[in-house]
Amino acid sequence: MTTRRLTKGQAIVLGAAALVMVAVGAAGAIGTFSNVVSEFHRKATAIGVVAAGEGLTLILALTMLGLTMLGQPSPTWVRGGLWLAPLAACLTGLSLASSVTEAAVYGMTPLAMSGAAEGLGLIARRIVIYRTG
Repeated sequence: MTTRRLTKGQAIVLGAAALVMVAVGAAGAIGTFSNVVSEFHRKATAIGVVAAGEGLTLILALTMLGLTMLGQPSPTWVRGGLWLAPLAACLTGLSLASSVTEAAVYGMTPLAMSGAAEGLGLIARRIVIYRTG
């Protein structure tokens, strides 16, 4: 098996992209947490909602990454979950809203962390594929 190394420029760009994704993901998680607290007035409930929606997306992305690193394909349920978990998080946000304005904000906020998780997983998988062929 031949391996390739990332160039210094590639490593810098990919590292910077990962940092931005982590920052956006954290902002999305904080936003979702805040939205749920404002509706339920319970932090434990808000943590559970973030973990179930955006957190699940992160877990699935990491699962896909681990399988890629082992040279194995990801099962359909993992790939499907990467689409369904963000959708469920957005629908949960919509269900919490009591106005159209809140629905727009609450429905979009989970996409920040979900998108960041998927983006990080994709970049990491592609690095593994690039380096190992």
